[in-house]
Amino acid sequence: MSSNEMLSILRETRVFQGLSEEHLNLISSCGNLVTFVKGETIIREGQQGHPLFVVVKGQVEVVLPRQVTGQSIDRGTRIKISDVRPGYCIGEFSLIDKKPASASVIASEPCELIEISRPDWEKIINSSDELAKNIYKNMLLIVIKRARQKIKELDICFY
Repeated sequence: MSSNEMLSILRETRVFQGLSEEHLNLISSCGNLVTFVKGETIIREGQQGHPLFVVVKGQVEVVLPRQVTGQSIDRGTRIKISDVRPGYCIGEFSLIDKKPASASVIASEPCELIEISRPDWEKIINSSDELAKNIYKNMLLIVIKRARQKIKELDICFY
């Protein structure tokens, strides 16, 4: 993928919305385009040190799996948390708090994602206070939107 194509994609994402060309160029130099087939696990619940992913094409599903590999968790059923579409990110919780993944992410259809490793993420965030502030603000808005949607879903389920 050319750097112009990567920049074009980054401009359209929610997490990098409103950033300067200089900042987008830095992020572009750190991102790699990766593909996943339908049903492929992108992040496993409990996984440590995974990268940030931004969905470019396709859709992924965030779930709490019935069982977690290497743990004695049996939920009885898989629990769907949300669908994530192009422009949105996954893996941001663990990237920020450095804890294991709190859910699994599975490709619900063939998809392309931009992958930013933890060291590259640190490089991006530490490069500029303004950049960090804008990215974290965008991430917070994404998380709030997801939380509000989940509240609506729960309200419908119980009333």
